[in-house]
Amino acid sequence: MVNRKVLQLENDHKDEHFLAAVREIEDGLRGLDENVPVYTPDLQYFETLVAEQQHTMKKKLIRELAIFTVAALLIVTSILFILYQLPAVFLLLQGFVTVFIMVYSTVSFVKQVNGT
Repeated sequence: MVNRKVLQLENDHKDEHFLAAVREIEDGLRGLDENVPVYTPDLQYFETLVAEQQHTMKKKLIRELAIFTVAALLIVTSILFILYQLPAVFLLLQGFVTVFIMVYSTVSFVKQVNGT
């Protein structure tokens, strides 16, 4: 047989106050639910909002692609022009870009290692 001891807790009056507080909160929330109207927005509003956002994003994408294409064409054209018209300048430019990339990579690696 299991030995069970029943003790009268000193905190019984605290439990009663707690339950009373819970009942008051539930009553207040129930009254709030009954008295405050809930407004659900129209689905059409969100559909038009999404359509406008998609249209704006599509325009932005087309604009960015156009800028990218023009910039790429200008860069390729100028590189090819320099390569065929001024090969010495092209080789100097290639050397300068190579040295710049090596120096930049070394400096950023050293900063990363040093933690600055």
